[in-house]
Amino acid sequence: MFRIRAVLRLSALVVAGLLAPAALAGDTSELQLLGFSKNGDFFAFEQYGIQDGSGFPYSEIFVVDVTGDSWVPPSPFRLRKDVEAGLGDAADTALTHTRSENRLAAQPLFQDKAIAGKGETVGFNPRTELTSDPHKMIVAARDSFRLGDDPVDLTLSEYALPDAECQSYGADTRGFRLTLVHKGVTRILNQDNAIPKSRKCPLGYRIERFVTHFPAEAPPVFAVLIQMDSLGFEGPDRRYLAITGRL
Repeated sequence: MFRIRAVLRLSALVVAGLLAPAALAGDTSELQLLGFSKNGDFFAFEQYGIQDGSGFPYSEIFVVDVTGDSWVPPSPFRLRKDVEAGLGDAADTALTHTRSENRLAAQPLFQDKAIAGKGETVGFNPRTELTSDPHKMIVAARDSFRLGDDPVDLTLSEYALPDAECQSYGADTRGFRLTLVHKGVTRILNQDNAIPKSRKCPLGYRIERFVTHFPAEAPPVFAVLIQMDSLGFEGPDRRYLAITGRL
C-alpha cells in the first residue's frame, strides 16, 4: 500500500510540475547551522520545513567530513512524519516534534565527531536580497580582517546537465561549477559531470552563505552553503548543499 501511495504522489508531482504556472512555489527549507567541531574536521547543518503538496513536516540533518567533503555515515538523518501538520500552531508543534526526534537520532554522531557549534557566517546572500549576485560572493575570511588581507572570492556558474529520469518529468536539469580564489590560488570546489541522485531534479543554484572557522591548533576551514531549486509538487522546492574544505 505504501508503494502505491508513493507512486501516486510521484505521478501527481510530475503532472503538477508540468502544468503548474511558474508563479507557484514549492516549499523552501529553513536552515540551521549546527557548526564545526572544535578542530574543524567536521561540519553539520539541518534543513527542515513542511512539504508542499503533502503538508508533512520534515527534518534532514547532515554531518560532513570537511577535508573529504563527504557525508559521515550514518548521516544524513532524514525524518518525515507522514501526517499532515495542519496550520498555524498545529504545524509549528508538528515540526518541532519532528525536528526534536531527528536531533535525538543524530546526537550520538554529534558526540562522536565533537560537533561544537563553531564557526562564523562571514557572507550571507538570501534570495530576498534582490540587488545581490546569486553567483558571486567576495568576503573577508574573518571578523579581524584588515586592509591588505586577502579576501575569499567565490564564483558559481550553472550549465545544462540533462538527466534522463528528470527529462521524463519535463525538468531541464542543471549542474554547477564552484571556484574559490584565495591568496592568489584558484581552486575548483565542485564541477558536476552528472546529476547526483540525492539532488533529485535540480533546476538552479545560488551561493547562499559562507561560513569559516579558525581552530587554535589547525588550519582554518570553510563551508559554502548552496541553495538549490529542484522540481517540486507546486513549484520549485528549495534545499541546501554544503561544500567544505580548508582555506
